[in-house]
Amino acid sequence: MREIGETKRIALIAALTHVSGAQSRDDLTEMFCKRIATVVKRAKTQLEEMRQRHQAITERLISNYRALLFQLEPDGQAVSVDPVLVLDNVRRSVDNLGGFASEYENIELVTAFHGNSWVSLVDKFWRRDRSSMYRFVEAIELQATSTDHAMLDAIQYAIACRDLNRDLIPDRHSDGRAVDLSFMSHAWQLIVRDGDIPDLLNRRRFEAAVFVCLAEELRTGNVAVVGSDAYANWADRLLSWEDCEPLLAEFCDEAGIPGSPEGFVEQLQQALEGKAAEVDRDYPVNTDLVIDESGRPSLKRRRKVQSTTAALELEELVKRRMPERSLLEILARTAYWLSWWRRFGPASGSDPKLADPLLRYVLTTFAYGCNLGPYETARHIREVSAHELLKTGRSHFDIDKLNRAIGYIADAYMDLDLIKLWGDGRSVGADGTQIDTYANNVLAQSHIRYGGYGGIAYHHVADTYIALFSRFVPCG
Repeated sequence: MREIGETKRIALIAALTHVSGAQSRDDLTEMFCKRIATVVKRAKTQLEEMRQRHQAITERLISNYRALLFQLEPDGQAVSVDPVLVLDNVRRSVDNLGGFASEYENIELVTAFHGNSWVSLVDKFWRRDRSSMYRFVEAIELQATSTDHAMLDAIQYAIACRDLNRDLIPDRHSDGRAVDLSFMSHAWQLIVRDGDIPDLLNRRRFEAAVFVCLAEELRTGNVAVVGSDAYANWADRLLSWEDCEPLLAEFCDEAGIPGSPEGFVEQLQQALEGKAAEVDRDYPVNTDLVIDESGRPSLKRRRKVQSTTAALELEELVKRRMPERSLLEILARTAYWLSWWRRFGPASGSDPKLADPLLRYVLTTFAYGCNLGPYETARHIREVSAHELLKTGRSHFDIDKLNRAIGYIADAYMDLDLIKLWGDGRSVGADGTQIDTYANNVLAQSHIRYGGYGGIAYHHVADTYIALFSRFVPCG
């Protein structure tokens, strides 16, 4: 840095400070979202445990209800038309089953968590993190990415009521405005409001709902963190209308759409009307589309289309020209042809003191490459022990040797004539695959599109079908 000019040095330090600040905000937000996810997971786990414990109570309540029905109408025949006598029979039956108080208690116990009401358990687990959550929202600046500011208003109201000791708080701001709870789900709104006094809110559950919903809004991009990178306002990164307007005519011409709003709307209406008329015309012969009496359309499950004769002949021809090979056989053949096994050896660099290093290295590569491990591999392959494979893998293999062997195989692969028909290696395709992981993993988070919890294995594959490199990234 001393050799750089003063002006450039100041610019570099300013850029480094800006990037570090954005990264710190990203890390803070990431830790907040992961902590909320842990709290939600604990609430769902306890709900499942409670369901299992209450299963016996549920079965007993059903049995008691059946006994009451039998007292009223055994075998479907009414016992008596006298209401007083019927009521006396029911009371005696309830007394025999434990009494009204016991039945009410069991019913309340079961119905409290009979649905997906894990939301009522969140405030129990998030109390110890309450102070940290408030410090987080006070340390950063939140910004709504749309015109809906209900989430931010609720956060400000929660901060205003932070130091109150009472359990119930009014549902209005100090200026008389009602607290907008539209950002909450229906389940949250049911438990946040007090049932006896509708214009009051349960403070603890309101706080839990606000922070759980905030984590979800941050992940979906409805709320942004000012000065952040991963959680920045996506709308600020779009081109302004002044930059887009000169390019509009060229874009519309290439896309084949009218350049004026009126023409675009007219074209879209014509396309929709044409498609609707086509669907109506083909509906009698369309066996996949079903419209019920209420007018609701649905599609049937498509059945597998039978393969054509030409496809079957092509499949048979490919099988004859490309016989089936086992993975272990492929490893042995390539090791014999290319001698990639010579890239492995002891850390000292000396020759391996093994009777047959080619066989040992091929079996070790197979054991760890297939994720079988030395013990499972030894169970299925004779004349090799798990101890031999384990010791070879630890003493003769490392990351550098594996990379050298992979590079050697890739270079030999590029010498094949067939590869040149696919590409010349100057293009690359990048794509990610969602991989499920445990929730307490550092990179794990909920993926919006895939609906799973884990991370993304991001691969870069050349047009010669060689995986250049891969990395594991958070869901984004």
